[in-house]
Amino acid sequence: MTEKTVAGVAAPASGRDAAIESRSIDYVPLAERHGRLGDQATIWFAGSAQLLSLATGVIGISLGLNLAWTLIALALGTVLGTIPVAAHASQGPHLGLPQMIQSRPQFGRYGALFIWAVAIAVYWGYVVLNGNLLGATANQVVGGSRPVWVIVLGAVATVVCVYGYDWMHVGQRLTTVALVVVLLVYVIGILVGGHLPAGAFDLGASFDLAPFAMVTSAALAYQLSWAFFVSDYSRYMPPTTSHRSIVAYTALGAGFGVFAMEALGAIGAAMFPGESITVALERSGDLVFPGLGTTVLVVGGIALLIFNAMCIYGGSLTLITALDSVRPVRPTRSLRLRSIFLVAVTATVVGAFLPDDFVGTTFYTILAVLAYLMGPWTAVNLVDYFLVRRGRYSIAEIFNPRGMYGRWNWHGIAAYVAGFLSMLPFMYLTFYQGFAATWLHGVDIAFFVGIPVAGLVYLVLARNVDMQRELAVIAEADRDLERIAAPVE
Repeated sequence: MTEKTVAGVAAPASGRDAAIESRSIDYVPLAERHGRLGDQATIWFAGSAQLLSLATGVIGISLGLNLAWTLIALALGTVLGTIPVAAHASQGPHLGLPQMIQSRPQFGRYGALFIWAVAIAVYWGYVVLNGNLLGATANQVVGGSRPVWVIVLGAVATVVCVYGYDWMHVGQRLTTVALVVVLLVYVIGILVGGHLPAGAFDLGASFDLAPFAMVTSAALAYQLSWAFFVSDYSRYMPPTTSHRSIVAYTALGAGFGVFAMEALGAIGAAMFPGESITVALERSGDLVFPGLGTTVLVVGGIALLIFNAMCIYGGSLTLITALDSVRPVRPTRSLRLRSIFLVAVTATVVGAFLPDDFVGTTFYTILAVLAYLMGPWTAVNLVDYFLVRRGRYSIAEIFNPRGMYGRWNWHGIAAYVAGFLSMLPFMYLTFYQGFAATWLHGVDIAFFVGIPVAGLVYLVLARNVDMQRELAVIAEADRDLERIAAPVE
């Protein structure tokens, strides 16, 4: 026997499998809600304090800043990026939906396809980068073939992803404990042992505004890239979860986690400027006591492996969301598994055959381009959620192909385009320099222009949203929401 679900399709009323997660883009009913606020801190602390974050920390040293100015720029960018990222966390418990499907009310069913394409590129690109770095690290610590390690560790990450939400939360909760211990030992040992180079904390030396702004923008962009992920890992939380509390826990975890590992990257680069990021970390850690550097690599590698599973997970959800917009689908466990394997296999194979130094040489450019594409979206999404509709959405209508949110929403599309175009003069990349960035001698302030512009334009254009009509539709469409949110096979 079947019945209609909130995805607008038929789904069998079978029992829920407690081991392998079955839900994907569909609404999580109240009976399946669970979790605690601390899990939002730990999944984002370990999800941020992983080896890929080292690459952002190295940028300032490579551009000529000393350690002090690099850390200040990293902290500034991290704080600015953490604010919008953490704000997305409150959407999960309230709506019970993954992050990217929530873009339909702002952009429309078809209008959001471009946003989802960007999100898939971010997820897929991270799986490539994560796998490449995991393979190189395993080769450094254990030996053996780097491509083989990429494939083996990619397979492990895929298994974690298949089991899903709870496995990733538990894994990062345990990894957080180990990370806190080894990070504290590393930092205290480096400072007490006097291993830092002379002038590392001299604020009167080596300051240059252009590289300082570049590091700030890089840290902001890197942190902002988590925005596509956030409510994927809070959507099982009870809807009574405090907005302020979940934002605060997410901010603490993501902010401290990413800054901690970026700081280690900067310290390693300052001490061993000619080495790769992982070799520099290992050598600097071993100065505290032999084996500490390897321990940091192993623990950070475990965090990166689970983070890789998180990227595969988010990529599969976004892929299903995009497919459902073109042709409504049944969000079955089988479809979830097929989308996971598609993302995991293709990205892992590419990561296996990239050059060993790919992360160190190409990371910043890729990160900046993806973040430029992402910034206007996060502004539109958050303004709609907190200021325009104030969290009042119809879950059923989000999945309805002929629903009130429509196929195209020109408010969101126009605001996104305005935000992105406003950034063009201020972008500074290896292959493109906007006239304003050139005039500012390479200082990149694109995010500080584009994000406010997109948010303000959307706020102005959305003034004519008829919330009284929408609230009436919500009351009718979501009246039996819990009853029709049947288990999926």
